[in-house]
Amino acid sequence: MPTSKNKKSIKVFISYRNIPHSKVEGDFLAKALKNEMSYEVFIDTQALKNKGGVKWAETIYDNIHTSDVLIVLLEPETHLSEWVQREIDVARGAHVSILPISIVADKELAKVLRDVQDKLAITEMQFLNFSSQAPNYSAIIESIESLSKKTRDTQKVWMDDLRDRRFLRKVTTPEPAYHTYEILPGRKICLAAGDMTEMPNIDVLVNTENNYMQMARIYESNVLSSVLRREGSLVKNGKIIEDTVQRELDQQIATGEGLGSRPIEIEQVIPTHAGHPRSQLVKNGARFIFHASTVYVHPRNRKVTPIQTDAGIQQTVHNCLNLLLEIHQNRGVISAPNTDRYAAEQKAVESYQPIKSIIFPLFGAGQGGRSTIEVAPPMLEAFKAFYLKHKKDADFPLESIHLCVFSELDVSIIETLMNDILE
Repeated sequence: MPTSKNKKSIKVFISYRNIPHSKVEGDFLAKALKNEMSYEVFIDTQALKNKGGVKWAETIYDNIHTSDVLIVLLEPETHLSEWVQREIDVARGAHVSILPISIVADKELAKVLRDVQDKLAITEMQFLNFSSQAPNYSAIIESIESLSKKTRDTQKVWMDDLRDRRFLRKVTTPEPAYHTYEILPGRKICLAAGDMTEMPNIDVLVNTENNYMQMARIYESNVLSSVLRREGSLVKNGKIIEDTVQRELDQQIATGEGLGSRPIEIEQVIPTHAGHPRSQLVKNGARFIFHASTVYVHPRNRKVTPIQTDAGIQQTVHNCLNLLLEIHQNRGVISAPNTDRYAAEQKAVESYQPIKSIIFPLFGAGQGGRSTIEVAPPMLEAFKAFYLKHKKDADFPLESIHLCVFSELDVSIIETLMNDILE
């Protein structure tokens, strides 16, 4: 088998129809690519084996997003598998290159695979042949090497385009203190104008999340949740190497006291760090993300309902701000004991710096469907009430609370509301 120049940096996902022959061939190929080429290979027969309670669909789709190449094992009826169809669609949506491989030994039977490719909409590439009985890896390895580079180049262009399109949607230049009110000496409420993920040196970014705490797909949208997930990841040349924020959020739910499972309660807030130490968010100066449950997902029809009442909005704001004080008291420790992250946080206690700033989006607005004029007043009132409640606290670290909006229209609305509510 040939050697790979960049073998340890390539991830391969193997998609197959759930029948014995495909499983056997897929397992054989996966082990060969792992053992001989040191590729990272995901195939569910191995990756999800004996893992009870794993959310199969989420795990599978997330692994496609972080792969360089998706291999599709072709047989005459592969197109009948809904899973294969979904996996190809996810790969196509994430700009992951697709490599079709025939595992049919009969040459006459192999002729029908052209029709299978057509039905799976993957006719752009000539399929390769593979058999565990007489394995020949040269063409497969050559294709994986070439396609992995294509994936990374395409994803880099795509990610740059996502950022550009998000920038073009902005009406304002990112400004964390576009308009400021000093409630108490050294205690400010600020209107932030622009994209909160680009605001420099804000300690805590608040994310409006659904009650399942499943962040928006990295490559599928430009909503806040998606951008925080993407900008908090470890990215190399446009490729997501580590889905850091969602991974930590999952761990917090699994290990956190009173949590343990999804869905969580509306108004509840779960903290994570702002991503990988080399992520864009951390480079901007962010330290934590507070994931606030502000959208209820109906379990039957998957429709979403944003947080509805002023009291619910205010309680969620207070939960975020009280969590900030709790983390301050714990000197930056947010993880459950007996986790690797907890041990690292304990070592960093001596160098802990106070949390001085936090930035909020409008709860329930945007895709949540509620208007700025509805949700901003209770949020501003909650900010003001929190400052006044703690005005005599000697060890109160918070210096600025920012409410972030994205458009000029919202800027003018919030300025007026701040004048009315904060005077």
